[in-house]
Amino acid sequence: MAAKKPEKKHIVAIPAGVNVTYQHGTMTATKGNKTSHKHLATPEVHIKIEGSEVHFAPINTKRKTIAILNALMAHTQNLITGAEKGYFYKLTVVHSHFPMNIAKKENRVEISNFLGEKAPRIAMILGKDTQVEIKGKEITVKGFNKEDVAQTAGNMEIVTREKKKDQRVFQDGIYIVEHGVNA
Repeated sequence: MAAKKPEKKHIVAIPAGVNVTYQHGTMTATKGNKTSHKHLATPEVHIKIEGSEVHFAPINTKRKTIAILNALMAHTQNLITGAEKGYFYKLTVVHSHFPMNIAKKENRVEISNFLGEKAPRIAMILGKDTQVEIKGKEITVKGFNKEDVAQTAGNMEIVTREKKKDQRVFQDGIYIVEHGVNA
C-alpha cells in the first residue's frame, strides 16, 4: 500500500509593512502610497487572509484547479512585490536613417517620424500609476502593477514593429532591453 502524499500548504507570506486585503473577489496590496489591486475571484479556489499570510484552498486536486491555484498565488506575490518595491522596464530606441521623435502626452506615447511617416504612431500608457521617462534613446517605464508596466512597454515595442521587412536587416524600432524589480 502506497503512502499518502503529505498535503502541500498553499500559503503566500505577507511581509511586514505591506497591508493585503481581499474583498468581493479583489485582492489589494498597499504599502504607504503604493497600491496595486487585481480581481482574483474563482469558484475553484477559496482565498482567506489570516494574520500575515494569504491562504489558498483548492476545492479538488485536479490538474486544472492546481494550475488556477498556482496562477492566483503568483498574482498575489506580484501584487505584494509591486506594492513593496515596484517594477521597471527599460527600452531602447534604434533607428538607422530616419530619427524618431518620441514624446509623452497625457496617457500615451507618440512616436513620430518612424520610417519618415507623417502620422505619429501611438502607444497607450496603461494604469494611472505607470510612469514613462524618456531620455534620449532610453525609455524607462516604472510602476506598481506588473501587468500595466509590462503592457505599456509592450505597446511601444509592438507599435514600431514592421511585419513585411526582414528583422535581421531592418532593425528600426523600440525594443525592451531590461526588466525587473526596483532595488
